[in-house]
Amino acid sequence: MRLEVVRTLRAPGDHLCGVAWDGCNIWHSDGATNSIYQLDPVTGEVIIALPCHDVRTCLSFDENFLWQIAGRPKRIRIIRPSDGLVLGEIAFDTDPDAWCALHAESGRYWVGSKTNGMIEERDRCDHHVLRQCKTHGSLHGLARAGDILWYTDYPARQLVGWDWSQNSEIVRFDLSGHPTGLSRGWGDTFWYCDYTNQCLTQVQLQK
Repeated sequence: MRLEVVRTLRAPGDHLCGVAWDGCNIWHSDGATNSIYQLDPVTGEVIIALPCHDVRTCLSFDENFLWQIAGRPKRIRIIRPSDGLVLGEIAFDTDPDAWCALHAESGRYWVGSKTNGMIEERDRCDHHVLRQCKTHGSLHGLARAGDILWYTDYPARQLVGWDWSQNSEIVRFDLSGHPTGLSRGWGDTFWYCDYTNQCLTQVQLQK
């Protein structure tokens, strides 16, 4: 496999945190402007800007709502995308500031640690840990494609594929700049926040 850059979009702010894909447009959170933006995925034009106090790291979309890691200490904030209304918050029970990466789906969600490389799969109803594994990296963004969990490693400047079924790393790709948030796009594409170059970058897996 190889990784090719499809396009880059200039970010609306300068503290790039999270990125999410809703099937049509991308969402992006910024820690300096404390905003979540809906962006046109071709032009980068801002469609909607929602205020979000104390944006910290990752952003995800569960097919209905935005999930944003925010606050001090960090917690997951569930947000209605139409108007920015906060519908609820999920606290981290241990070492909240270590959790940076987030991927949410309809019945479960995953969180990743920047300090010890841990990924935890959690139930959405009571938030108990369904499964956990320890990777070889520092997780700053997280996305799922089938049995593969992909994460961005900020210090290593890499995109890493982790086989969740086999509990093993399968591939690493070098990235331009230091990556933070990560989201799967259409097909075999991903979006990541390039913190160094202040842009949102779309990449595609080529087999």
